[in-house]
Amino acid sequence: MMVLIAAAAAAYLTPSQAIAQADALDGKRVRIGGVADLGTNSRCLWDSMSEYRKRGTRWDHVITLSEGANIWTRRAQINHRFIIVEGKLKRHFSAPDVLDLWQCNDVGVEQNSIIRGR
Repeated sequence: MMVLIAAAAAAYLTPSQAIAQADALDGKRVRIGGVADLGTNSRCLWDSMSEYRKRGTRWDHVITLSEGANIWTRRAQINHRFIIVEGKLKRHFSAPDVLDLWQCNDVGVEQNSIIRGR
């Protein structure tokens, strides 16, 4: 029984799954796993490195990350690597009158923890 509980706790959504369920998950705590992209104009979590390499062509495989969990101080350790973030999903990451240059999708997560993956 313990193994089942640990396996369930380790489960996560991909960014595209979170986007597809954004209305139902809005305001709820989620775990999302993907490849981090922390650049000059990005604070994003992609489904995979393959999707990251195709950036600019599809935006249904990437969500916006907040600045939570000391994301910028951890940039060297997590950028372009698989991570799992935990936090509150926001269907509309920014208010309508806010322009966030790092925002890569209207859907985002206000993460308060980051787990380094593979």
